[in-house]
Amino acid sequence: MDYRLIHFNCARPKGAFTFENEFVRVFLSILPRIFSDADSFEGLHWHRHGVREPSGNWRDLYQAFPYAEELGVPDVCTMAGWTSLEEMRRFVYSGKTHPAGMRRLQSQLDRSQGPGFVMWWAPREERFTMSDGWDRLQHLRMHGSSAYAFSLDEPLARPQVA
Repeated sequence: MDYRLIHFNCARPKGAFTFENEFVRVFLSILPRIFSDADSFEGLHWHRHGVREPSGNWRDLYQAFPYAEELGVPDVCTMAGWTSLEEMRRFVYSGKTHPAGMRRLQSQLDRSQGPGFVMWWAPREERFTMSDGWDRLQHLRMHGSSAYAFSLDEPLARPQVA
């Protein structure tokens, strides 16, 4: 059985989720370049994106606006499948557009809910929803790193192929 690394991350902006918010403006302006780089990155199998309202409802990232302030600030989420932890790190930390863009937004993120990034190893044929990723992130927040949900600070090695 071949395994791939799945990562799920959420960014909750400080302030209202409107075009007046600098995080929202900058984030949406850099996404096309990041997505283009991701689409051509050999170590990435797939990626998807969504917005999770505080109610638990999901929206497609491109269908998120207009977003009513009374819904509360959402989590902007990404999930992706990678060939390896090394390839994921290479894209995140050394890619053409991702590192600079995300560094620019760091100070505008609400980190009060705990970690915003979780990973797990999955058989290559398994499929996941954004809700599955959210559940794994909540597990990490409540229980810490495990084979079910681990952090970048405590990564686990790829399971051995039987």
